[in-house]
Amino acid sequence: MAESAGGGFGYLLLHAAQTWRTEATAALKPHSLTVPQFLVVMALYRQARHEWPALRQAEVATRLGMDANTASQIVRGLERRDILQRTVHPSDSRARAVALTPEGLELARAASAEARRLNDIYFSAASASQLADLGRTLEILSTESEGRS
Repeated sequence: MAESAGGGFGYLLLHAAQTWRTEATAALKPHSLTVPQFLVVMALYRQARHEWPALRQAEVATRLGMDANTASQIVRGLERRDILQRTVHPSDSRARAVALTPEGLELARAASAEARRLNDIYFSAASASQLADLGRTLEILSTESEGRS
């Protein structure tokens, strides 16, 4: 492995994540979405596609590894743009359920297709077996880190 400016795996991981995020930011710009907004929209899009029960706002934050305040700011911004709506959660009247609006579903489909195109290009530098190994490795690292938290 070539020596990096940061000198290790942490630097390489961070740098790869930053280069992907830079490209994702450009790809999502025509949809007027930031990467964190896109992640929230995709979490809700997955729920809608599978017809799974509504997510609480706190569940969205947890699933995406966001703090509650950040998730709340993102949700409020998307709600103002009529991309999602918050309602009383069907099984917990104290909680807010979040779901995409029809306009949000349309945006999610378009942004998801753009993200797939980006990923196809970004990850094309690696072979299928390298990507499979990388996926397994990142899963191991994430799981172990969660165990220490």
